[in-house]
Amino acid sequence: MNPFLEKQIIDAKNNGLSDKEIGEKFGVNLKIIEKVITKKIGINISKILIEKQNKVNLTPKNFKLENNTVWSFKSRGNWATHNGNYRGNWSPYIPRNIILKFSKENDIVLDYFCGAGTTGIECKLLNRNFIGVDINPQAIELAKSNLNFNDSLFFNSKINFFTGDARNLQFLESESIDLICAHPPYANIIKYTCDNPNDLSNLEPNIFLKEINKVAKESFRVLKPGKYCAILIGDLRRNKDVIPLGFWVIEEFIKEGFLIRELIIKRQHNCKTTGFWYTNSIKYNFLLLAHEYLVVFEKSQNKIVNQYYLNKNEPFFSLNDPNLSIDYNLNTNLESKTVWVFNKLNWKNNVIFNLIKRYSKGNFLIYNFDKLENKKYDLIIILNIIDLSKITDLIKNNLENDGILSIICEDIRQGNGIIYPSAINVEKNLRNIKEIKIKEIVIISLEGNNNFLSDENLKISHKYLLVYKKI
Repeated sequence: MNPFLEKQIIDAKNNGLSDKEIGEKFGVNLKIIEKVITKKIGINISKILIEKQNKVNLTPKNFKLENNTVWSFKSRGNWATHNGNYRGNWSPYIPRNIILKFSKENDIVLDYFCGAGTTGIECKLLNRNFIGVDINPQAIELAKSNLNFNDSLFFNSKINFFTGDARNLQFLESESIDLICAHPPYANIIKYTCDNPNDLSNLEPNIFLKEINKVAKESFRVLKPGKYCAILIGDLRRNKDVIPLGFWVIEEFIKEGFLIRELIIKRQHNCKTTGFWYTNSIKYNFLLLAHEYLVVFEKSQNKIVNQYYLNKNEPFFSLNDPNLSIDYNLNTNLESKTVWVFNKLNWKNNVIFNLIKRYSKGNFLIYNFDKLENKKYDLIIILNIIDLSKITDLIKNNLENDGILSIICEDIRQGNGIIYPSAINVEKNLRNIKEIKIKEIVIISLEGNNNFLSDENLKISHKYLLVYKKI
């Protein structure tokens, strides 16, 4: 890039211009702005000149532990030294909830994608010992600065930082960590360093998955038996179709012996639903990514790799349900994001309405694995997933070219408290069917579960809608 243009971008940043304003002024996109910033100062942050913050509020106001599987934080949280300057850092509400629920005071918490130190700040506030690891030494220095606040108010938490690689934690002993709490990059969607070959955020998804498997291996090695590893991961979109990176990363951890204790949906609130994006969502038939997966893995004490199974013989939903009738005159807009929030009493009606209005010209089928004539449909909706073996024939014989196959499924908590991830299992089984490609993963968030309280498990308050297109 022209060095003069790079200097103009840096100067504009220092003068407080937003990325949008810089893009419009110099005709560059966000990727170019990020590259200039990481090249100049070695770290991907929103504000180059960060003023030292001396905040009085060291805890969030009116904080309550989350009790169901859909977490929504409209305000990212700015107590202590938390801020949103570091690109892609997670809301401090997430590690606070995880640390309080899955660890105790004086436990050792590891974050091997430390970034600006959000997890470490919460460990210091909550009296946990912290080990922060990051591939970028500049990120480690920023994290140290963010954790440099009033020590006298807190217990003697031990805080240690290492510049290192999450794939090789040789400086940590096996079975020495009580909790892993980390937010990895989503392949190369945001690059955190400039041309660092060891940085996972510089890798394409397929290569990224091979490397994240090494992270899973090391996670399993350093974690104590019976303890937990919490990972926040999201999906990508390429050419209007979803890449289910979240599901694939979860699979890599399962391969290494982890069980799923909780599968939480974290809603995003940084995508617009009106104007340009809403119009294009309808015009080009894609949804705005508005969710991430917060997975709490458990390392089994007996070190046995669990083979997930579906211990259930009946359909998830009954087609005889009187609430299934479709109201074609629903007074509502089409959903434009990948999280659909409906009341738990009428969610099926709303989901089916959205599917029909978005994907069908009236030639649709709600299928329950009954015998069908050789008739073609532009939309097939499956409300239970007992017999996946029939789906290949259904696609071949009954789905039009460019038609949509949609499957509703849910996570199931087994008797031992472990989650059976049915949506992940469905996607895995359908992945190699060449006649279809996955287009959307939608989260159906059910309202009306907020009164549930449990010391053991979160209330499962979401379902999944997998949308495939015949090609």
